[in-house]
Amino acid sequence: MKGFTFIEIIVYISVFAVLSVIAVNTLLVVHSSLAEIRATRQLNATAAVAMERIIRTIRDAASVNVPASTFNVSPGVLSLTGSESPALTRQFLMAGTALVADAGAGQTAILTPPGVAVTNLVFRLIVASSTAQAVRVELTLAASTGRATTTQNFYGTAVLRNSYVQ
Repeated sequence: MKGFTFIEIIVYISVFAVLSVIAVNTLLVVHSSLAEIRATRQLNATAAVAMERIIRTIRDAASVNVPASTFNVSPGVLSLTGSESPALTRQFLMAGTALVADAGAGQTAILTPPGVAVTNLVFRLIVASSTAQAVRVELTLAASTGRATTTQNFYGTAVLRNSYVQ
């Protein structure tokens, strides 16, 4: 007797189908995990660059331009007066879902790449004494790559160097 019986063929096809479903499911999970890792990595890189730029600019500023700033709400606006001569006004604000740095004199830079959206931007003015000032930055970013969407909060605080120098 040569060949396979009908029952053997059904069993082999069933085992093959189960193994195929397991393999495809594993590949889909791995692909989804990689997309989530890419989104998280993009968020962290974007946040590092944006927060570093904001914190460095705050530290180097001569003063906070309070009337031109919007504190404690999102979207916030931070307006700083530079310490150089002549002093330039620098602003950080949201334009749509992008974080924008306006360096004055028509120089603007978008700090967030395509695919990363700013969902929350709050600036909080901290006045520690009659002269010392600090600004707390609260930034929420969302990134989507494929099916994965990741959202993270980032925080930073900087003291204006020129605010506590007597």
